[in-house]
Amino acid sequence: SKFSFFLDPEVPYVVGAHAEEAVDALLRGAGLRRSDIAHWIVHSGGRKVIDAVRVNLGLTRHDMRHTLGVLRDYGNLSSGSFVFSYRALLRERTPEEGEYGVLMTMGPGSTIETTLIRW
Repeated sequence: SKFSFFLDPEVPYVVGAHAEEAVDALLRGAGLRRSDIAHWIVHSGGRKVIDAVRVNLGLTRHDMRHTLGVLRDYGNLSSGSFVFSYRALLRERTPEEGEYGVLMTMGPGSTIETTLIRW
C-alpha cells in the first residue's frame, strides 16, 4: 500500500506564525530573547514551511543552513529530520560552552514542539 499525505496550501503560513508564538513562549519561560540563541535546528518540513518559519522568526539563511541542507540532501524526513540537522551542527564544532540553541519540530495537526538547549 502507498502512504499519501496532503496538506492545505495555507499550512506553511499558519505554521510560520505559530512558530513565532511557540519559540517566544519557550524563551520567555527561560528569560531569553531570540537574539540570545546562537543555533537554530528546525524540522525541514518543506521549503514553504522553512521560509515561513525563517521569516516569522527573523532568522537568516545561515541560521537555517542545517535545515536547508537536510532538505536538499535528503528531502522532507518528517519531524525527526531535526536530528540530522543537529548532527550537522555538531560536526561543525561551532557551538561553544554556554551558548543556547533551539530545536523545533512540527507534527500532525500543525503542532510545534520546541526545546531549549545549552552547551
